[in-house]
Order: sequence, then C-alpha cells, then structure tokens
Amino acid sequence: MSVSERIWRAPGRCYLRPFAGAVGVSARGKSRRLQRALCDFGAEHSFAQSNRRLREHYGFELNASAVREATLGHAVQVSERLGKHYAESFRTLPRKGPAYVVAETDGSFLCTVEPGRRRKGPRPREWKEIRLSAARAQGTLEAHYAAGFHSVAKTGRRWGHCARDAGWALESRIHVVADGAEWIALQSREVFGDQADVLVDFYHVSQYLAAAAAVCRPKSPRSWLHTQQKRLRRGKPLRVLAAMEPFAEAEDDGDDPPVRAALRYLRHRLESLDYPGAISRDLPIGSGLIESGHKHVLQARLKKAGSAWLPANADALAQLRVLRANQQWDAYWEDQRAA
Repeated sequence: MSVSERIWRAPGRCYLRPFAGAVGVSARGKSRRLQRALCDFGAEHSFAQSNRRLREHYGFELNASAVREATLGHAVQVSERLGKHYAESFRTLPRKGPAYVVAETDGSFLCTVEPGRRRKGPRPREWKEIRLSAARAQGTLEAHYAAGFHSVAKTGRRWGHCARDAGWALESRIHVVADGAEWIALQSREVFGDQADVLVDFYHVSQYLAAAAAVCRPKSPRSWLHTQQKRLRRGKPLRVLAAMEPFAEAEDDGDDPPVRAALRYLRHRLESLDYPGAISRDLPIGSGLIESGHKHVLQARLKKAGSAWLPANADALAQLRVLRANQQWDAYWEDQRAA
C-alpha cells in the first residue's frame, strides 16, 4: 500500500508531516512486528538472503541494509540485556538441584576485519577466537550458552552463569569435559572449585592414539587403536602408556613425533581419564555439547562462506544467537512490546 502525502513547510522547521503524525508512522519506520520478522531472518541468514525470505513469507521486500540495521540494532540491545544478567553473581546457589551438571567450553575462530574506511583492495582479514560456554543438567536436552570475544577470566564467569542457569546447586557435581587445554582446567577450578570433575574428551585422546598407532602397530593400526580405547574405557590408562613406551621416538626425531606426543598428552592428564566412572554415572565422555553448540549457535550464522565481520558486529550477533539458543527470544520481544 502506498500513500501520497503532502508535506508542509513551517518557520524554524524543515517541514511538517500532518498525516504521519496523525497515524503514528514515520518515513522508513518499522513496526515492532516487522522488526521481529527482520531479526528472525537476519539472525539465521545473510542479510541479502533475509530480504528474499521476507518477500517469500510476507510478499514484500525492503533491502539488505534495512535487515542489517534492524538485526544489529536489536543485537546491541540483547548484548546489554545479557550483560546485566552476567553482572550478577553466579555463586548464589540453591541447596538442591540436579545431581550432575555437564559443563563445557571451547573456542573457535571467526574471520574479522578491522573497522575503518575501505581503501583500494580488500581490507586485511584476521581470524579471532570467539569462546562459547555451555551447560545442561544431567538427563535433560535443554542447554544454556554464553559466547563472546572475551578474556579467559570473563569466559569463566559466563561459564558459571551457564551452569547456574542449568540448575547448579550446592549439592551438585559439575562434570567438565574438555580437550585438555590448560585455560579450561584453570577456569574449572576457579569457577566450580571442588565441585568440578574434569574429564578429557575421549575423541581428543583417540586422535593422539590414532597418530601413534601407525608407529606402534603399522600393519594393523586400527586394531591397536581399538584395543587402547577399550583399555581407557575400563580405567587402565597405565597399560596404554606401557603399550606405547617401547615405541617412543628419540628426542631428536622431529619436532613432535606422534608416540612421544601421545605419551606426553596422557601423562599430564592421568587424573582426568576416569572414563569408567563417567560411564557408570551415565555422563558423557565426549565434548559433543560444545562441539554441536559451536555449529548451531555460532558457526551456522557467523561462519558462512566468504563472510568477514567487524568484531563488534560479530560479538553482538553472537549474543542474539545465544538469546535464541537459550529459549529467551519470546521473552525479549514481550519486553519490547511492554516498553
């Protein structure tokens, strides 16, 4: 629908628009329902594709810049909303809750460009690490996420909020599954203290063993790998070490030969290889929670082919994706309507 509008000039003002003032609309304005539709599409698809989705579902289109403006505008508001939540203390815990809370965190890299005017040729690109944290109560599918280009300490605090939102209580145990990174082990102790039990992701251990298998059993590496995996599941990591030690390479045999790398990796993490205990308590031994989270919370939107982001925009859109993943999307728009 189009409306022909008469614009009146007035002293001291550029113009008067009586019709727009009477019906409560503005040029290039967007209703709250339209803003939500734009954000729905903009949070899932590229801004250009979102415009095509708008035409497909609603029969009209704007332009990619309109979708971008609405999506990033609300992403900034979501960032402020989540920032207030994270400013609260996560250490105020109820006495009772789930027996176990599964907590995981890790980083992935996004392609970014620095802000500024574009000169001749493309702007230099840099891969920056964005960290994602996740937690869920044992036996549930609902996970709680937090993300951002944050320091290790700030990531740890947001990780604590994820665990609290998942039901972390004074009597709960925190089951941490990680790839063995030192910063994750440090933050698990800092945030969860004695309540945390850290387990090295079984897949990462298996990667080291798979590389060593070609040296330890070159004729049947797959069989050798399966044997060591069974030993780990049965709680016998020392037998795995004993199976590799005779094949350890010399100190001057390359920078990081596979057997020596596997031995070092396992020896430094022997206290975090209690796979039988996790299996008996029906707890995961793999980091599928955080790996799948990276794919559907962050990478599905922020790591599209050929995309590069201003860091501030990528962080804001990551918060928008986190809000959706945490099932708070409807509540946010209800608050917008009430405002």
